[in-house]
Amino acid sequence: MNNIETVTLDNGLRIFLYKDKRRHKTFFTYITLGGGQRKNFILDGTKYHLNDGLAHILEHYIVECNNNGNFIKKLGKMQMSTNAETSDIYTEYYFQAVENIDIGIKTILDAVNNVKFNEENLNKLKKPIIQEIRNRMDNKFYHLNKMVMNDVFGEENYIDVGGDIKDIENATIDEVEALYNACYKPDNQIILIAGNFNKENVINIIKEYFMNLKRKKHHVEIIKNNYVDSVLKKKDVLNFPTPKEYREIAFKINCSKFTNKEKLNLEFYISCFFSTFFGVTSTLYKELVKKNVITDIMNCSMRKIDNYLLITIGNYTTNGDILSKKIIDTVKSMKKFNTTIFNLNKKDFIMELILRDESIFKMINPFITNVIFYDYPYIDTLEDVYNLTYEEYVATIKSLDFNNYTDISIIN
Repeated sequence: MNNIETVTLDNGLRIFLYKDKRRHKTFFTYITLGGGQRKNFILDGTKYHLNDGLAHILEHYIVECNNNGNFIKKLGKMQMSTNAETSDIYTEYYFQAVENIDIGIKTILDAVNNVKFNEENLNKLKKPIIQEIRNRMDNKFYHLNKMVMNDVFGEENYIDVGGDIKDIENATIDEVEALYNACYKPDNQIILIAGNFNKENVINIIKEYFMNLKRKKHHVEIIKNNYVDSVLKKKDVLNFPTPKEYREIAFKINCSKFTNKEKLNLEFYISCFFSTFFGVTSTLYKELVKKNVITDIMNCSMRKIDNYLLITIGNYTTNGDILSKKIIDTVKSMKKFNTTIFNLNKKDFIMELILRDESIFKMINPFITNVIFYDYPYIDTLEDVYNLTYEEYVATIKSLDFNNYTDISIIN
């Protein structure tokens, strides 16, 4: 998977191509680096501070209200697997198909770049999006995530990709169009195509399309969120139906000292950290189960937000205060690193890399993550994994500052 060719057009668009004649399918994705986090910017001299959910609205608008109609329905009729997704960082429009690759590429390029904005179309879209949000309202972890983000980063910097009902109802067509003009431009986009395709033909299709595309150019300044290392609220309570108390500690860790490649390695080291200190073989887990404080595995997750890591550790519990104290004491003491668990994690990662060859999507998805999150246009190799050392793992984890955290409980 090292044979990825990069072509950069004069307009700044980057195209990544991975040709694999062994495959029957081809995967194509058109990505804009503008997701839920893109809320503050200056467009042609006008300053915008958008509510949550605008990037998600824009994704729906492009899919359903472009000049050529709903591209998902159009490509679906041609037996293509196609969709669109919005995350914190980016929005992508993609398909996977065996044939009609040229048609699929042209259709998505045209859908994304030929959009006319009007209030009537926006109002039609709001109802199904609001229904999506209502479907999440009975999920306590949806509300927990919102509380964590507010308590850790503050309401001004809070990110909810989908937004809430009020955000959607208040969205205006001017805001949606402004976000489009700020983000949907070639030098802020990438295209990736992988599988069995005619490389020269694909490059020519994309080049010709953008040569003939007439789009007004806009002056854009991105306003970065004003994050600080401390959290805004140390403790909080979410009152919500739950079979028993759920307790979660969310750690906010500044990672600006790391290079992009080091941040990429940090993902693996954090997974080893979770296994070592909170996995089913860990001293803490065995102790808490023995004392009946918990009965299930610990829920550990990591999320990257600008130069910060948000690490969350939680569980259902019979005694939230004991669970919180044990989690916090564990990350502060770092007493028992384990070479055996580290090496087992390395072996698992190596096996994962080997098995990626089964699916073109499994191979490409990590590459997309590397490019978007770490500006690292390479796929992880076996050599990269072999170079990860136990000594570097311990030193890296010990260098992280776990002093900034919020402690949240869900109770009836």
